[in-house]
Amino acid sequence: MKTLFSTVLYLLILSSAHSQVWLDNTCPIEIEISNEDYTSSKSNNLLTLIIDQEGKLLMNGIKKEGISEIKLKETVYDFITNPNKEKTKADSSKQAIIALGSYGEHDSYDLILTYVREVYLYAWDTTAEEKYETFYANLDCKKRKKIRNGNFPYNVIELNSEEDTKKPSFSPGVPTFSGDVIDN
Repeated sequence: MKTLFSTVLYLLILSSAHSQVWLDNTCPIEIEISNEDYTSSKSNNLLTLIIDQEGKLLMNGIKKEGISEIKLKETVYDFITNPNKEKTKADSSKQAIIALGSYGEHDSYDLILTYVREVYLYAWDTTAEEKYETFYANLDCKKRKKIRNGNFPYNVIELNSEEDTKKPSFSPGVPTFSGDVIDN
């Protein structure tokens, strides 16, 4: 019983430490990508991940039912790095923009965002190992910024991050449509 409790405690500490690596507020990691940056970018530099009304993932408009976590992460990493210099993927990691959106609220949205963040963390760790022979989390803010700005900027835009502040109208006519319909 003690070993089970200690194992669970160890896993909880490990998972909270991992989340602190991403969310440690010692160094700002997110650069704001504007809607203008998103709309003016070349189409090959955009990877759009949308959760539709059914909760299914659309990747650049193509339904990806049943895609595994590993396959999604590999696809995102391959899009950002473009090792084979394909014309359908990002010209460079600095120009790659990943857009996330959802029609309604879905648990899978947060999961997809976590996967994208893990891909960036992997890219930053790999670059930190090559340049400084240590993990990204062990670097000071100046070295972290060099890796992010020089190699892999966090170019992620959440398309529906602004809350819809419109109140429903009680006047006759067609009601406002915020993009999601829940069937009873």
